[in-house]
Amino acid sequence: MRSVHLIIVIHGLYGSTLNLSVVEEELMRAGGEVEQGAEAGNRKRGAPSSTLSHVHGRDRRRYQGGEEEGGREEGEGGGETVVYLAQSIKGSRTWDGIDVCAHRIAEEVDKEIERLQDVGKDVTGFSVMGYSMGGLYARYLIGLLHARQPSFFSRHRPVSFSTAATPHLGVLRYATRSNAIITRLGRVLFSRTGRQIFCQDKEPEWGGRSLLEFMAEPDHVFVKALKLFPKIMLVVNGCHDLTVPYPTAAISSTDPFADPSNLILESDDNHIVKSYLPVPIPDPESLPVDHSADIDADGEEVTVTVSTTMYQPTRSVIGRTRPPVPPLFVLPLRYPFNYTLWLLFPILIPIFLLYVATMFAVHDYHSRRRTRSHLDAVERQPLLTSSVNLVDETSNGVIPNARERTFELDSGRDKTYDQLEDPMSPQIAEEDQYGTSTPLMIESASAAGQPLLTPIQRVMITNLNEAIPHLERLISWFPWEFNSHGLIICRDVSRFPSREDGRGIVRAWANYVVSAGKS
Repeated sequence: MRSVHLIIVIHGLYGSTLNLSVVEEELMRAGGEVEQGAEAGNRKRGAPSSTLSHVHGRDRRRYQGGEEEGGREEGEGGGETVVYLAQSIKGSRTWDGIDVCAHRIAEEVDKEIERLQDVGKDVTGFSVMGYSMGGLYARYLIGLLHARQPSFFSRHRPVSFSTAATPHLGVLRYATRSNAIITRLGRVLFSRTGRQIFCQDKEPEWGGRSLLEFMAEPDHVFVKALKLFPKIMLVVNGCHDLTVPYPTAAISSTDPFADPSNLILESDDNHIVKSYLPVPIPDPESLPVDHSADIDADGEEVTVTVSTTMYQPTRSVIGRTRPPVPPLFVLPLRYPFNYTLWLLFPILIPIFLLYVATMFAVHDYHSRRRTRSHLDAVERQPLLTSSVNLVDETSNGVIPNARERTFELDSGRDKTYDQLEDPMSPQIAEEDQYGTSTPLMIESASAAGQPLLTPIQRVMITNLNEAIPHLERLISWFPWEFNSHGLIICRDVSRFPSREDGRGIVRAWANYVVSAGKS
């Protein structure tokens, strides 16, 4: 059978596969003419380079240079790359919970592997890519697959695991009023998924802990599954990601980019951070004598201004400033007519709030029904049980039933949080061929803008960084963007052409994943 490197790509909260069109396009570019998953033909295509349709059980691809039946292209080393975008969790279905969504994706993985086997292809390599919440679904997915008996990865070699702008620590809190309001609302919005990313779930299935805390336990199957992947990368925004800030996306205890004016930062033409250092603070004793009050020859006082070296923008940044309001509120008209929408706010805001409240209530109701139905179905499948069952039972190799098993808190959790060693040592790692620089902490990071981490989040940082020391970070730099969360994957470039600036990041990410499968 022909060997295949299967890449699973997962979108984020309330998203769809259309959000990942540029990611898919760059994966295809990196791997040559690679095959897409079987369901690709059931949606509109965002990439013009190739299409795949599923017609009467046959795959038919059509390339710009001509048409080819069979839909396969040999890559380096005689292998083939297949890109599959998860289909079963689009829209409000992402609200049903991290575990529920991961179960759905696992079923898709099984069906895709079975489909490939039917056409004479054997999945020998397996990679997962997750954007935003999709990264958390991906972490649960690999734990779910590894919990099988025998492990999924005993048959399919783990190749790479990577996420982009994923809240690995959940939602962070900051010392601002707006953040406090968002935190209060977020706990009740987005149904079960919202409670999980705010670490408010703490259900009996997790032994009284939140799901994210449970997924970071070093002795449990989620972290053990992560450790199986030789290549792990976090793609993160260095600045202006209002949805998933740097610390939670990078699993870091500090945000070194909170005050870029205190940094000497270098980024390339792809807007990838190549290096950064804190502006050195000179020793007061070594400073020259203050001549600010000196008198010149005419008897006039002379004022001397002392400047320090700050962040120098690259060529692509010069002349671009961050807008004061989201682009959504600015009409495509000349100034000042582009701000006329603000005059209608007194009328639009009540209508908008009523619509949002109704929409969230309806989606939450349907999400709760779907979740109950899913958990009842999982209850009848011992090897696909949810939540608690994924703890590693090395003594007997059996995964117990979710509602019959209650975990005791690990003795290690009784450790005083203040005694935990911070894994973020002040260092700047060497760059690699993908432009990644993986600094973990800068001692002079400004206290302003730093997250208010909970003790649980600090434990998660410690556990994850110690468990996967080979973790790499790819940092993007978009100081002119109001919210860089969608820009990092060029999401919705048809509506927002400026997000094409993120293609360099997406290309580096795709090259990393595809090349890992060829090594």
